[in-house]
Amino acid sequence: MEQRCDDCGGKLKIDVARAEGVCEDCCLVHEHVCVDADTNSGSSLGEGRHNEAVNRNAATAGARHGGRMNVWGDRTDANGNRLNTSQRRRARRLAQLDRSSQRDTDPMYQSLMATIQEMFGEDLAHVVEPLARATARKLTPGQEARRRTLNANERRMLKCPKTAICRAGGEQHPELRGSTDVENLQIMALTIASIASRWFRTITINEKQLMQTYGITQKQLVNAKKIIQQHYKARIRQGWAPHPQQLHAAAAREDDMDKAVSNLNDALAKKLTPSQMDAVMEAFFEAMSGIGEPSVDSATANIAISMVAGCVMYTVLQKMGLSNGNLNCVADAVGRSGAGLKSRIELLKERYVDGEFPKGAALFTDTKEKTSPSTEPATSEEAEE
Repeated sequence: MEQRCDDCGGKLKIDVARAEGVCEDCCLVHEHVCVDADTNSGSSLGEGRHNEAVNRNAATAGARHGGRMNVWGDRTDANGNRLNTSQRRRARRLAQLDRSSQRDTDPMYQSLMATIQEMFGEDLAHVVEPLARATARKLTPGQEARRRTLNANERRMLKCPKTAICRAGGEQHPELRGSTDVENLQIMALTIASIASRWFRTITINEKQLMQTYGITQKQLVNAKKIIQQHYKARIRQGWAPHPQQLHAAAAREDDMDKAVSNLNDALAKKLTPSQMDAVMEAFFEAMSGIGEPSVDSATANIAISMVAGCVMYTVLQKMGLSNGNLNCVADAVGRSGAGLKSRIELLKERYVDGEFPKGAALFTDTKEKTSPSTEPATSEEAEE
C-alpha cells in the first residue's frame, strides 16, 4: 500500500534500513514501521498469523524478532479509511509501547543463553532456560514488591544472582569472580549446566575438564553454584519457578563416580607408565567394589563419592609402592586437598579397626608404605606422610 505524508499528503520514500519514510514533496521524515515483508516473518494480524518469527528468549512472551507493531497501518485502518489526527496519535503510542515491550532490559540474559549454546549446544540451552532466566533476569515489579515484604534472609537470596556472581569477593577476594564479562558468563554457564545435570536430568558434564578448558577455578564454581541454587530454591518457595525433577541419588552417585575415575585416570596417566596404569586401575576398581561403591547403601554413602574415590586410589597407590609424589595429584583430580584426603583415609582406617567398617578390609589389609622403584627425590608431601 502506498504511504503518504501525514502533513501534506505527499508520497513517502521508504528507507527500510533506517526505518524512515521521507516525503518527496515536503521532505518531512516519518518513522516507518516495518511490515512483515521487511522482517521475513509471516502475517502479524488476522487469520494469517501462523508463521510469525518470535523471540523465544525475549522478556515478553511472543515478542517478535525485529519489526514493530503497526496495528492500523501507517495512516489507514483495516478497511483503508484514512485515520484522523487523534487515531494516528493513538496508533503511534501503541507502537511505542510495543517497542518498549520488545526491548530487552536484561541483555546479560541473552549473552548468557548464547554462552550456554556455545559451550554445551542449543538443546541443553533450551532445557536449562529456567535456570538461566532465574540467574540473569531481574524479578518482575510484582515479584520485587513481594520480595521486600519477606525476611532478610529470603530478600538476600532473591536478589539477582548475576550481580552477586559478577561482584563476588569485592576488593579483598577478586579471585571469586571472573576478570571480564566473558569469564563471568562462562562461570555462570558452567554452573548452570552442572546444576541442571542433577535438577533437570540433562547430560552429565565433567566440571573439572571444563574448568581447565575455560580457566575457571573451584572457588568460582562453588561460589556461583551456591548463589544460583539458593536463589532458584527461593523462587520455588514463592511459586515463581518450576520444581526440578532431580536425578535419583543412586544414578547421581554413579555419574559422579564416572567423572572422578576419568579425572584420576587423566591425572595419573601423566605420572605412571601404561603398564602401571593398567595395574592401578584394575586394583582401584576391585577395591571400590570391595567396599560396595558406588552405592547409596554402602558404609561410605554419606561421603562424597569423589572423596571416596580419591581415598581408595591413594590407598591403592600406597599398596603398590607408587604413592611417592602422587598425593596432591590424586587430591587435585577429585577436587580435594592432600591434607583432607589423608585425614579422611585415617578416619576410614579407624572405623575399620573399630569394627564399624568391615568392608574396609579391601583397603587396609596388608597396606604397606613401599618404596617406589622410581629414583624420584622426596617431596614435601612425602615428608608429611
